[in-house]
Amino acid sequence: MKKYLILLLITGCTIATFAQPKDFKTELYIGAKGGMTFSKVRFYPNVVESFEQGKTGGIMFRLISEPHIGFQVEVNYTQKGWKEDSIGYSRQLNYISVPVMTHVNIGNKAFRFTLNLGPEVAYMFSEEEKFTYPAATSTDEPAYRTYIGKPTDTQLDFLFTAGIGMEYHMKHGGAFSLEGRAYYSLPNLFDPDKYPYKVSQSNGAQVTFAYMFQFNRRKKAGK
Repeated sequence: MKKYLILLLITGCTIATFAQPKDFKTELYIGAKGGMTFSKVRFYPNVVESFEQGKTGGIMFRLISEPHIGFQVEVNYTQKGWKEDSIGYSRQLNYISVPVMTHVNIGNKAFRFTLNLGPEVAYMFSEEEKFTYPAATSTDEPAYRTYIGKPTDTQLDFLFTAGIGMEYHMKHGGAFSLEGRAYYSLPNLFDPDKYPYKVSQSNGAQVTFAYMFQFNRRKKAGK
């Protein structure tokens, strides 16, 4: 994953060096987004998992102060977690997250490709365990996990996130956006001193659809 993130960063820096038009006008956007998340937790020693599917949604603010480059801030509700089909267990983690990202775009006024890249801070306000098979809660079961029935140890999460998308900008100032985004958490969900897992970091992806409105669009002469 690190190789892909480095490649995205290099691509963004390259686009930022493009020639700048003399009549560029700062663009300000506000919008709303929603979509799906697909998440796992990287455990070491390894735990066999499948993706836990969740929801995400929130509001976004974007300032483009230079041609092809600016920044984007969001406040989102995001569901993460992981699922273990072999023992019929899953856990959903509910966060309020705030990504602060560099925004890069390439294209014409109507159709653009976008790159959003940067850090994110998130606060977990609740979590929920789900059991398909009651046997997963028994300590006598060979596949029993020591974290079952116990809360995570880290509520505050720090992440690195990167997304690639496409946008269509309409003449009246509105814009539709479709984006795929990946994230990687730095803190461990479970304290390595309390559990046999030295690593327990969240990672995953999300796909979102957004509508934005440019509220400082340039008006045509005579209107």
